[in-house]
This record gives sequence, C-alpha cells and structure tokens, in this order.
Amino acid sequence: MILSNPKGTQDFLPPYGDQKALVENEFRKVVSLYGFSEIVNPTFEHTELYLRSTGLTTDIVTKQMYTFTDKGNRELALRPEGTPGVVRAVLQNKLKLPVRLFYIGPMFRYERPQKGRYREFFQLGVEVIGESEPETDVEIIEMGMRFFNQINLSDLIVKVNSVGCPICRPKFRVQLRLFLDKNLEQICDDCKIRVEQNPMRVFDCKVEKCKEIYHDAPKISDNLCYDCQNHFQAVLKELNERKIPFELDKMMVRGLDYYTRTAFEFVPTGSSELGSQDSVGGGGRYDNLVEDFGGPKTPAIGFALGLDRILICLGNALTSRKLVYIIALDAQALKQGRQLLDTLRNAEIPALINPPDKNLRAALGIADNLSCEYVIIIGANEMQKKVYTLKNLTQRSQQEIPQDKIVEVLSKK
Repeated sequence: MILSNPKGTQDFLPPYGDQKALVENEFRKVVSLYGFSEIVNPTFEHTELYLRSTGLTTDIVTKQMYTFTDKGNRELALRPEGTPGVVRAVLQNKLKLPVRLFYIGPMFRYERPQKGRYREFFQLGVEVIGESEPETDVEIIEMGMRFFNQINLSDLIVKVNSVGCPICRPKFRVQLRLFLDKNLEQICDDCKIRVEQNPMRVFDCKVEKCKEIYHDAPKISDNLCYDCQNHFQAVLKELNERKIPFELDKMMVRGLDYYTRTAFEFVPTGSSELGSQDSVGGGGRYDNLVEDFGGPKTPAIGFALGLDRILICLGNALTSRKLVYIIALDAQALKQGRQLLDTLRNAEIPALINPPDKNLRAALGIADNLSCEYVIIIGANEMQKKVYTLKNLTQRSQQEIPQDKIVEVLSKK
C-alpha cells in the first residue's frame, strides 16, 4: 500500500486548510461587491473544448493536459484552466448577457513540480462576458487589487500590455518572424518550435538567454491597429485616474492563444517566496472565444489567481479561526463548562471543551496542539467568584472575566 500523495499534489494540513477557506471566503465577499455570481463547472470536460480554445501550440495543450478515454470511448480532459468551461456553460445554457461569473476550484496540469507550481492546483477566477468597455478591464484589475489588500497582500503591482487582435497580429507576426529567423541559432529548442507554430509564444520563454534576445525584438504593443491602440490608451488612462499602480510590460503576452487586447498580471514587488513563479495571477480580454465556440461575436474578459501561490506569499500572516478551549477542573465545573460551550457556539465563537479525564497540564497541551488562541479555565475558585480565567496562549497572559461578560470580551478579540 502506497502511503504518500501523488507527485505534484499537496495536503492542506491545519492551519493551511483553514487559511485556504478564509482566502476563498474573502474572494467571494470582494467579487460579490462587483456583481459577480458563483458558477461551479465540472472538473473534466471534452478534450476538444481545450484544443479549440487554449490553442494547439500552447504548452498546456502540447505538454500538460491530463487526458483520458472513458468507458464510453469519449476523449476527456481534467480541466487545466477555468475559462473554457465557463464559456461553454454560458452558451449551452443560453445565459442572458452581460453576465459576471466567478469560480473557485482545482485545476490540473502535468508540469515539473516546484515551489508555487503543482500538478493539482487551485484557482480563484472571474469572467465578464458581454462587456467591451476599457473601464471594465480596469474595474476587474481594481477588484483584484482590492482582494489582495483585503487579505493583507498589498505589495503588488499590475503588469499590463496589449496583445492586439486578429487585425493587427498578422502584420506583427511577419516582423517578429524576420527577427527570430536572424537569431534562430541562439534560441532554445522549445522556442525554435514556437517560431514555426506560433511566434508570439516565444515571449513566454523562461530561459534567460532567450529573454535577453527578445528584449530587442519587435513588440505587439508598438504595432497595434487603430481600435486596439485606442482601447489600450483608454485602459492606461483609467488606471492612472484610479491610482492603480501598474507597469507597462511589452514582453508579456500570457500563455493562452485566446487573449486579445488587454493582458495583465499581478506580481509581488517585495521579496517573493515564489522563486521563479513570480506572478500570483493574471488575465485579459478574449473577445473572440465565444464566437470560436459557435456563439455570436461577444466581448469578454477575466482573470485567474493562483490560490496555492497566494498562500505561499501570505505564510503565517493570515490569521485563521480563533478557537477557544474550555478547561473544566472537576465534575461540577464540567457541567458549567458544557453550558458555556453552547453559549459560545451560539454566539458564533468556535469552541471546544477538554475531555473529563485530562488534568490541567494535559488539557493545556491539547489546546496548544490545536493552535488555540484562548483558554477558559473553570475550577472551584472561579465558580465561587462567578468568573472565568481567560488565558491568552499567544501573549502568555491571563485575566479573570465575569461570567456574564465572557461572550462580550471574546467577541471583541
């Protein structure tokens, strides 16, 4: 019997399971302020959905998808990303547009595991389908920044670029191809394949030598058509007016073929714990994807945030539940302690009580193992004085609290 988790997966042990739930709940609160409703899609879809949307030349499709044939001889894939499933659901169920949807859940890619990159990973994502205005682009960027501020991950900057559209990209590809052909012998083998299949993908390369070469390459944001240029300038102007910190990154193209116009990433500016995986999320416009799926021409934009990477950046900075542990020192105190337990839970204060066979030292050890912040001690002395001894395990302090004030005191903590 194998007693280890599969490579590239992780167990969210306490307190990280609680922190994961806390981040998810904060995300729900923030996006609801902007009119988003939750959608829950299947964790697997028809493989063709990703072949059609994500792009045949992307690393996701060529190297990373978990695909399988089911007993009905159907070709299926564990979802490597969230957007195609959301768009499919909108079209299949004929949802009225515009619509704002968000999702939370696991994704799957067969990648080389490293810090911040897993084969099963979790994303928080949003999709706005049916809105074309540049103000929408900036609003969801602002929403992402508000969420990061809410969870105390504020040392971030937004990197933005425009990746053009089917009108301006063909002319740009010709210029880029000429540049790449001149440097073909110096670039990595993966980039040589990208040159033949989709030249813009070379900007996704993480090889330092290639990145240095591409620094001098033509950039799509310098070769936009009239409409794309106007849209991008409006986005930059709105970012400035809303005082959202951003950086123009002309080499950013994102890793998916369906992106058009605005593309962006959320990147920590301080000392990141992520190593080479410096982004905690990103997104962009995909104004042609709905039409590619057989629907009408429909503007759309979205982003996905890496929950695993967010938790790495937060470390222990995010406080999880504040569990209170009640320690009753005798049978009479245990009876009162159980009444207090109900009182605390009814006041929505998480609480547990010690087993009757544990002494004070053993009970304190249990409280410490449970990462409790507070302990309430009830003994003969407390019952006589009608108080509780409230012990703060973090600050190593304690005080006596009148019995009728304990809920009020804990509610303020």
